[in-house]
Formats: sequence, structure tokens, C-alpha cells
Amino acid sequence: MSSVLPSSIQFYMETAVALMAAFTTIPQRAFCCSSSPTFSRDGSFSFLTRQPGRTSIVKNGELLSIRSVAEEQESSQKLSRATVSRRTVLQTGLSLCGSTTLSGNLDAALAEDEPPITKKVFFDVSIDGQPVGTIVVGVYGTAVPIGAQRFGEIAVGQRGISYRRKEFQKITPTYIQNVGVRNFSLSGGAADAANFTGGETNEALVAEMAELDKKGTRLKNLKGSVSLVVVDPTKPPPKPRLVARDGKFVMVEEEARPDPNGTEFMIVTADAPELDASNLVVGRVVEGLDVVNQIANVKVVQENTSSPYFQAAKLIGDTRVIVAEKGFYRPYSKVLIMKSGEVKQ
Repeated sequence: MSSVLPSSIQFYMETAVALMAAFTTIPQRAFCCSSSPTFSRDGSFSFLTRQPGRTSIVKNGELLSIRSVAEEQESSQKLSRATVSRRTVLQTGLSLCGSTTLSGNLDAALAEDEPPITKKVFFDVSIDGQPVGTIVVGVYGTAVPIGAQRFGEIAVGQRGISYRRKEFQKITPTYIQNVGVRNFSLSGGAADAANFTGGETNEALVAEMAELDKKGTRLKNLKGSVSLVVVDPTKPPPKPRLVARDGKFVMVEEEARPDPNGTEFMIVTADAPELDASNLVVGRVVEGLDVVNQIANVKVVQENTSSPYFQAAKLIGDTRVIVAEKGFYRPYSKVLIMKSGEVKQ
């Protein structure tokens, strides 16, 4: 029986072999600055590698030319590169070839594209009262000024509130979610609340998301990312309600539930594009991924939305469905942040 590889697998293997050939063509220092591959209709691909003062163009594993910085800047205005995920293409190819050395160089290359980390905060975590380790998060203060500063202030307890004793209430296959600060009780009262970065609502964060989207610089919820919950995409629209005011009946809109206050956060355990519509990435885990994995492996209440009884209850508007949905993915163990603060450099 002949063994014929599926076309998709064969494509990735051929891509991986060509990439490895290309990497051997370029000096080792070039690994830290490679661009996204560009694929043509004929199946060929090309990418750039940058070194101080020059840019190398590689196509199908062959070094075509070397350009100066000035030439590269002029050319970049004319080229339109394909938006292919560098991590997806390269890691798939390298894993098929079984190369761990090049995968390490790839991680270093990807790290070069990340925003600068302006602060590091830590979370000491316990499961059922037993310490399991520390998670260190690098905060993107420059790239996401409002969201990152807000997250950092809460983490260090700068204004009398913090993530200390706050629980991880939801553990899904792609993220773990912390409840954040339920109620603001700032030591300085209303005046202090006004000075808190972003205020007591999510309005400033929603505006920042929109601004970053407009610029095309908002970060995606990739594995290891830390993001604030800004929008509730499942929230139903307001319902009109007739109420009596000053002896007259007036129509008002009644909110089903309040919006997120911009303090809940998630640690992404696997690429989660479904979070991009609701979450603002403010940093990434730089240490303690083993602790994150321990949390991710805690036993949880499994969702059963495929059950015909559940579907029938939802169809008729049974309110118990809402209660049941809130319980999905809740951990059976108590996962707490015992202590949080800033990592001193």
C-alpha cells in the first residue's frame, strides 16, 4: 500500500525544509530579526532577515540580495506583504522537521517583535490553601498606557485595592480568569477613585481599545498573554421598561447586568482569538508558566450545552440556564492569589 501524504502536510514539510535551508544560508545573528514569510500563487515564498545596517532577501531558501537600510525603507513603501502568522507557519514547519534548535531561535525572533516591558508584577498562587508558586507578568506600559497602568496599579495595591485574595473563578481550555475587584473601596473615597487610572468603569479601556484598533496596533490574545476583560460580548441589549416618575409614566432602558469594571483579567493558555473582541492585552507571563499550567489542570465543572434538556430549557427562556452557564468551567478547588506586588529590578 503506497503512503501518500495529504497535500496540506506535504506543503508544510516542503516549507519546513526550505526554511531550514534558508536559515543555514543566513548568519546566526539574523535569526533575531526575520520577517513574516510572503507566499506567492506559484507556491514560492520569501522573507527578510535584518542585521545591523543591512537587510537580506531570501526566496525558497536562496539568498537573493542584500540591501542597505535606506534601500529597504524605500522598498518597504512599495511592497505589500501577506499577513501570514509567523508563529503558525514557522513552528508548524519546524516541528514537522523535529528541530528544537531552530524553534529556540524562533522564540527569540518573536520576542524581538513584542512591545517593551515597562514593569513586572508577581502573583503568589495557592490551590486549596497550598502554595504552588509565583507567576510574573511583564506589563506593556508603552504600548497600552491606560490598560497596562491600571493593571499594574491594582497588582501592586497602589490605591488601596489589589488582586490579593482574589480568586480564579473560571478555567477553560484556552484561558484562566480572575474575578478582579468586585467593588471599589479606595482609601481616598470619590476623589481617589477619580484619580484611579481609567476610573471606576470600563469607559477609558473601551476608548483605548478603539484607538488601538484604529491604529492597527492592538495586541492579540496569544498563548501567555495577560488581558483585562473590557467588554461583555454575551450581554443582551437593554430592555425598555415603563416606570412612573413625577406623576408621569416614562420609558427607560433597563440593563440586564452591569458592564465589566475593567479589573477582571485572563491569562491565555492557548491562542484565543475569540477573546480579541472583548479583552485588552496588557502584558504577558514572563515567569511561572508551570504555575499557570497547574491552574489550567485543576478539575472544573464541565459544560453540557449539547444536552437536549439544556437546549430545551434555553429555548423556552428558563432562567436556570443562565445560572447553569455561569457555573461552567468553575474549578472545584479554590485557586487564590495569596499575594501580589511589583518585582523590583
